[in-house]
Amino acid sequence: MFVNDLKGRWLDYWVGRAEGRPDVNISHADAPELKYSSDPELAKPIIERERIYIGSICDTELGNLSIACIGEANGGHLPLSADCFSLGDTDLEAAMRCYVHSRYGPDVA
Repeated sequence: MFVNDLKGRWLDYWVGRAEGRPDVNISHADAPELKYSSDPELAKPIIERERIYIGSICDTELGNLSIACIGEANGGHLPLSADCFSLGDTDLEAAMRCYVHSRYGPDVA
């Protein structure tokens, strides 16, 4: 599955795996449901630690989207040469996709 297609519980599952949480399991109902892609309290430490920069784009085809990337700061703008970048419907979704991509590449199994 492409990282940029991950949403909701699947995205949160892969963030949990990237965080090294052994208790994260998509198939067990009793597994903790950590909503990294929608809970700022969970996402913010990752965003700060990984230096994920978040912005927004407005495209005639795609509409309004958030964009996140990891790289050097560029005067308050998104980095010109980012290690990876991801799009999302929200800032947290884009940031968590970017984080998963930085750990696993563009595909997850």
